[in-house]
Amino acid sequence: MSLNKVYYSNTYMVLEFLFFFVFVPFITIEYLEGWWKVIPLLLIAVFFGMLLWKDPDFDKGNFIRFDRAYFRKSVPRIMIISILLVWFTWWIFPHLFLKYPVKEFGRYVLTFFLYPIVSVLPQEIIYRMYFFQRYKKIVPEKYLLMLSNAIIFGLTHLIYDNLVAPIATFLVCWIFIFNYLKTQSLLNVSLEHYIYGLVMFTVGFGHFFA
Repeated sequence: MSLNKVYYSNTYMVLEFLFFFVFVPFITIEYLEGWWKVIPLLLIAVFFGMLLWKDPDFDKGNFIRFDRAYFRKSVPRIMIISILLVWFTWWIFPHLFLKYPVKEFGRYVLTFFLYPIVSVLPQEIIYRMYFFQRYKKIVPEKYLLMLSNAIIFGLTHLIYDNLVAPIATFLVCWIFIFNYLKTQSLLNVSLEHYIYGLVMFTVGFGHFFA
């Protein structure tokens, strides 16, 4: 059997999924600390990006396409969710409200530049672009595939050693899923992800993702 047939076989895809989406996050949770936790994410994103680029069935325009019309329509949603996030943090976690930008301003500014590079783009390449391109072959039911994406994306955030991060991530993941499936754009989904992240870190909710 050729390597190409092995790569596209259901057995290999299941093993691949278990390794990259279950085993690696588990190892990250158990043995890596601090910034070391982003290393596997970056390496897997680069690897998956290369595989997507070589996939003849993948539309490479997904890497650079930007749907301006969809983004304009999503602005009200972004504003509402951002306001709710501000209110929720102020109401439920008042001790965290604005703590990060006030007490750690230097790190807060650094977050603006590093967050999209070391977190947002790698996550969207792995969990949206690669996940939906690759595993639609073994999970043809669209909504089941979407549910599995939200669950695994939430569970991955157990690396932050609290329950708030995976629960919040599971919920917001649905927005990212619909964004990507609608636009087929890495830039669209990453931009919305980035905006929510900046709001989160600004108001203090980012404490659960530190």
